[in-house]
Amino acid sequence: MSEYKASKGKLSFKGDREKKKKKKRKAEESIEEEGNQEGWVFAETQEDLIGPIFLAFNSEPLSCLHCSEKDHSIGVQPLSPGKQLLNCEPEDIASVFVGSRIVGTTDRISLKTFDEKYLASDKFGVITAEREAIGPQEEWTPILRGDGIALQSTYEKFLSVDEIADGGYNLRADVETIGFCETWKIKCQARFRKKVKSTKKETKPINEYEIEQIKKYQTWGGGRIKTSKEEISELKKAKKEGNFAEALLDRREKVKADRYCK
Repeated sequence: MSEYKASKGKLSFKGDREKKKKKKRKAEESIEEEGNQEGWVFAETQEDLIGPIFLAFNSEPLSCLHCSEKDHSIGVQPLSPGKQLLNCEPEDIASVFVGSRIVGTTDRISLKTFDEKYLASDKFGVITAEREAIGPQEEWTPILRGDGIALQSTYEKFLSVDEIADGGYNLRADVETIGFCETWKIKCQARFRKKVKSTKKETKPINEYEIEQIKKYQTWGGGRIKTSKEEISELKKAKKEGNFAEALLDRREKVKADRYCK
C-alpha cells in the first residue's frame, strides 16, 4: 500500500477560483514612498502649500518669515550662521506657518501662525497677524515661478523683503512686480506632501493633439490646420497656464467648420 501524505494548508476544491494577491497601484506606492520621507523639501505645487510650511528668503545670511513670540509681530529673522538653502529647516515653531485653502477657491490660501492668527496685509502693505478669522486681507495667491514662489495679497501687491540701513530687513506688501525681494523659497514637510508621482504616460506633440481635437469636434479641418513654431509655443504656454482648452477652441473657430458652432 502506497504511503499517503497529508498536504498542509487550506483545503481546495474543484471549481474554486484561485485568489490573486492584490497589487498596490503605482499611485498608492508613490504616496507611500512620499510619506516615508523625512525633513523639509521645496514646495513644487500649490497642493504642497497646504499644511505646515517654512518660508525662507535667500538673503545673506539666510533668513525666514517669523512671528515673534513676545509681541506676535511679523518680520524676517536670520537663521543660524552657516545654514544653506538646500538643507535649512525651521529652528523654532514661530517660523512655521500653516497653509489652508480658502473655501470656494482653487488658487488662494491663508497662512496661520503658531498662535492661531492669520498673516494679513492692508491696502498700504502693512503686514500683521492679529486676527483669528479669515477676511479678504488674510487671503494670499501663490505665484509659482522657476526661482521660487511669490505671495500676492488681495490688493494685487506682493509680500516683499526690504533691506534697511542697519543691515536688518523690513517686511511689506506694497510691491506691484515680482523680483528677487518678492521671491520666497517655501518648504513643506516631506511626509505631508500631497504630490503624487504620475506614472509614465505617452505624451503627444501639441500639433498632433490639436488634429485629434479637430477630428472629434469638426466635420474635417485637419487639412487646413498649419501650426507654426510660434503657435506651438503659444499653445504650450496656454497649457502651462491652464488655458489649453480655450486656446484650442479659438483655433477651431478659425477653421469655421465646428459642428457645434452656429
